[in-house]
Amino acid sequence: MSTFKRNPDEPLESTALPTRLVHAEPVDASGFKSQHTPVYRGSSTFFSSTAEQRRPVDPLGIDYSYGLHGTPTQYTLCKKLADIEGTLHALVCPSGLSAISIVAMACLKSGDHWLIPGNAYGPVWSFAHNLKSRFGVEVDEYDPMDPAQLSNQIKPNTKLIWTEAPGSLTFETPDLHQIVDIAKSHGILTAIDNTWSAGLVLKPFELGIDFSVQALTKYQCGHADVLMGAVLGNNTDTFRPVEQQNRLYGLGVSPSDCELVLRGLVTLPVRYQAQAESALQLALALKDHPAVHRVLHPALPECPGHLNWKTQFTGSASLFAVQLKAEHTDAQACAWVDALRWFKIAYSWGGPESLAVVVNISEERRKRFDESNPGGGPIVRLAVGLEDLQDLKADLLGALDQVFTQSTK
Repeated sequence: MSTFKRNPDEPLESTALPTRLVHAEPVDASGFKSQHTPVYRGSSTFFSSTAEQRRPVDPLGIDYSYGLHGTPTQYTLCKKLADIEGTLHALVCPSGLSAISIVAMACLKSGDHWLIPGNAYGPVWSFAHNLKSRFGVEVDEYDPMDPAQLSNQIKPNTKLIWTEAPGSLTFETPDLHQIVDIAKSHGILTAIDNTWSAGLVLKPFELGIDFSVQALTKYQCGHADVLMGAVLGNNTDTFRPVEQQNRLYGLGVSPSDCELVLRGLVTLPVRYQAQAESALQLALALKDHPAVHRVLHPALPECPGHLNWKTQFTGSASLFAVQLKAEHTDAQACAWVDALRWFKIAYSWGGPESLAVVVNISEERRKRFDESNPGGGPIVRLAVGLEDLQDLKADLLGALDQVFTQSTK
């Protein structure tokens, strides 16, 4: 263990011990280098003078005026996130849902119109209905796989079109090029939940999308022990209101949590690729099982929007779903999940553990989803972790055989 020796030629200050303990300068850090970013904590940020304390600050730049606004740890994370997606601006906030919320609040006011795809992340709808009931924001659902319908739903007061690629739970991949073209022709802003791609295999700003939202809780953290979100943008004028909303709500994040996400970024590309490769192999192994109607993995031809995925993405993720045949019940789907050994029952994804949940969607959404491919039953979402591929394969197929062999006896 390292020890410290005080320079005997440097006398102790004559002030009392309590004052020295509060105001003592740290040791000289010059000459020390490490892979990891230090955890800079602090609510009070010291100024060298009153003039410095009163200087004008650009909130879209680095602002060391108060701990809530950021420390070098938070700004280093933002810098790396912006680099991943190739964009100008990035901010971090407490969760993926808070990132969604501040984009909506920055773009919408009372009387505006928000279009949301029918396959969006469920809490988006909860937030949207709250905006509608409390603030008079109009909200409509659109079919992400039908750009013509989207065009017909645009109103003079439409201000924001939300997208998700692939769709939550059912994994359709929309034609983002067409959605962006439609939005731009009407001067409407677009935003995407880009968590599935982690910013690695889909580049929203190359498509002309205005805002990219990430749940850093997932792949960027990578260890299932941090909750955090991010908003990214490539236009200073449109991003400024988002930053203002973030400040108005006081949405700070812990520098310690930022350091954990920075730790995760170091291995993000290799973890993402390894988990994605395992997921694709499992999807291929499951698609021919007698109990399975279809596997909802964008890289497979039977998944809606597969051709859109091929032209817009450079890879796939570790999250996909399995739709059982119509004759199988929700109880059987639950029995399959309960019989799994290596797949834990939990929400989220991107961590080291594989996860499974039985999906619940509305009857109306299910009817629309099954129109083009009837005969489907319950849906189970799988998030593939870092376990051995053969262990996971044996677990999934063995539990399927166990449950559905028993059900036919």
